[in-house]
This record gives sequence, structure tokens and C-alpha cells, in this order.
Amino acid sequence: MNNTRRVLFAFLLLLLACRVSAQINISGKITNSKTGRGINRAGVSINRKGVGTSTNNAGMFALIIPAANHADTLKISCIGYKTKLLPIAGLKAGGQLNILLDKSNTELKEVTIAYYDALKIIQKAITRIPVNYINHRHILRGFYRMYTYNSAVPLQLSEAVFDVYNFGYGDKHADIFRLLKARNEKNDRDFTSLEFGQKPNSIFEQDIINHLYACEFLNDAGLTKHKFEVKGIVDFKGYQAYQIDFKEKPGSGERTYRGRMFVDAKTYAFIYFDFGLSPAGLKDFSSGVFAERSLMRTGNVDIGLQTDNAKVSYQEVGNKWVLSGVEGDDALAVKSADQKHDYVAHVKFNYQITAVDTTQKESFDSKIGRNDNINAYKSNGDEKFWKDYNILLSDYNVEDIFTQLKDINKTNKAKAK
Repeated sequence: MNNTRRVLFAFLLLLLACRVSAQINISGKITNSKTGRGINRAGVSINRKGVGTSTNNAGMFALIIPAANHADTLKISCIGYKTKLLPIAGLKAGGQLNILLDKSNTELKEVTIAYYDALKIIQKAITRIPVNYINHRHILRGFYRMYTYNSAVPLQLSEAVFDVYNFGYGDKHADIFRLLKARNEKNDRDFTSLEFGQKPNSIFEQDIINHLYACEFLNDAGLTKHKFEVKGIVDFKGYQAYQIDFKEKPGSGERTYRGRMFVDAKTYAFIYFDFGLSPAGLKDFSSGVFAERSLMRTGNVDIGLQTDNAKVSYQEVGNKWVLSGVEGDDALAVKSADQKHDYVAHVKFNYQITAVDTTQKESFDSKIGRNDNINAYKSNGDEKFWKDYNILLSDYNVEDIFTQLKDINKTNKAKAK
């Protein structure tokens, strides 16, 4: 082989090595094949690998695919739609994907529904948690965004990327939290008496399956206070699943919920929850509510909960299940002591698992207490703040909101002087 051929051969090998070792950044839109409308909260993930994100209200997404996953498959799924699989090897770095999803036949199969005992299904699913979910040490990489606003006025915006060290579902060891990056801005003019801030403890408890004791409709007391009914078997993101609806029993008190859950009919794994406080529960705004766990009072105000909803989903990694994402949507009526600053605070929360590491065995140290406010550890950052991380695309311009909050505070300080 002459020198020219050797150089050319070496160059081709270098190109191949770069191709194999480089990550792939993709983005795009998931739309309804018939209406052409963007699909909200469609999952875009590397099939059974734990790396993924979700679409925003417009159906848009962005995803960084690690080099190690070039030979894997991209999975696009959403409730009510047929799941689609795409080979990652065929995707171009920086490529813009336009993916159409067809509606699936999600009508409940009502045949012999009376035969199914909802409580027995739930109890079997609970007993199978150590079998169905990752039962050894692993790390969940998470991203969350919490946006609080009053009509068109932003009140607070927080984002963070963090790791949760989980000893395994069913293990009694406490989770460990490690913050990687965070930012937070609060409106000091209009939001003076309150602040929303996630804590490691509140992050942990959003994983219902790993913290059943804190779930007030699945723990021992909750199972006796709620009525559960199997509505049928549905196609849930490619899985045949029992749909179980639930609501409070008459006279069960205020700490009750209404909603639905989906249990994989083959493995009896809990795979999705969609729930909120019952009408009676909305009157009892206390520590069990998602918004209250994140709320810090800094002044004399009365708070009433108007609406409450949470969605918690799980994904299959290998042949085991693990947390996929959490979505919260609350509205709080805030009344100040002087009644001059009464308003409704809408709180939108999204928490996405963007990577699952099942090979990491060593734990890590946490410099944040389990009840510390994550917002107190914010990092400095600009519009490229998250360029190295998988995140959720927002439904609004995040950078504009941060700028608006900073401008409000700057003007407010100038007036105070």
C-alpha cells in the first residue's frame, strides 16, 4: 500500500471513528397524522435505554443521543396513539424530524369486565414491585421546570438538572440527591409572601412506586378510603393495560383523591397515574398536596387550592420499569392580610427523567439537605445554560420570562431606593 492510500485509509478510519464516537443532536415535531396538530407530551426516547424527553404543547422536542446508542432504536409514543420506532443509525446529526402518529384504538374492552377485581389487581401490582422495577442500585438523571404566574404576570421560574441515587425499588435505603445545575428567578414585587422551591424530599416522593407510604390512595389507609373500578383493558403506549378509575368513598374524609391508573396486564406493573384531589380534598390544603410540599410562606397570607392535578409515568428500561416523568398543574387562590394583593397563582411543573444509569454502583455525596430549598443553590447561566443536557422544551420562551422577572426586580429595587 503506497503512502497516498495509507493516508486516505487512515482518514476514512478517522471519519468512521468520529461518526461512531460523536453524539447525535436531533429535534423535531410530533403531529397527529390526520389533523396535522402537534401532540403534547409525546415521549421521545431511546427504546428501553432510559434516555429521553417529551414534546411541548406544540409537539416540539429536542434530544441528545449519546454515542453509545447509535445502534439502538428511537421510540415515539403517546397515550391514544400508535407507537412508532425509528432506527437511530438512519438519523442525521442536527436533523429536523417531522413524525406523524396515527390514533390507536383505545376503546375499553368491556367484555367480562365484571370479572376483574380492582383491589386484587392493585394488591398484586404492589407485591410485584420488587420484581417489576429496577431492584438494584441505579442513578436517575432528572430535569425539572416549575413556572408560577398570575394571568400574564410571571411570578417565579425555576429549572434544575440533578441526579437521584436509588438503591432499588423495594429497598428501604433513603434516596440520595446530587444537584448539577439550577437557576431561579422570583418576582419580588408581586410575589413577596410566597415562594415555590423544590426540595430533595419532594423530588423523591414524586416517584409514587418507590414511596408508596406517601401516596394517599395506594398506601394502606388510602386503599380503604377509595373505591377502585376496572374500566377495561386498553392499548397504552403499546402495552395492554388495565385502566382502573378511583374516587373517594362516601364519608372517607377530606384527604381523598380522584383519578385513574394503568397497570400492565402482563406483568402487573403500574405504568401511569393521572389524579388530583377530590372536591373534599381541595378544601384541605395540607402537607400531602404537591403544591404545598413545594411552597414556602414568607408572609401573612391565606391560601386556597382551586385545582390540583398530577400525572406520573413509568418507562421500561431493559425488562424492568423505572420512573419516566411527572407533570403537575395547580391553581392557588392567594389572599394577603391587607387584601390588596389577592390573586390566583397558577403552578405548572414538569419533571422528566432524561437518563437512567443502571451500571453505576458507587453512591455519591450530597451537599444539599433533604429539606433544603434547591433554589438556594442556583448557578449562573445564559441562553446556553442547558446545552450539554437533555431537557424539556417549554411552552413559552423561558429566556424571555427570566429577563422579564429580572427587569421587574430591577425596577422594583430602583423605586425602593
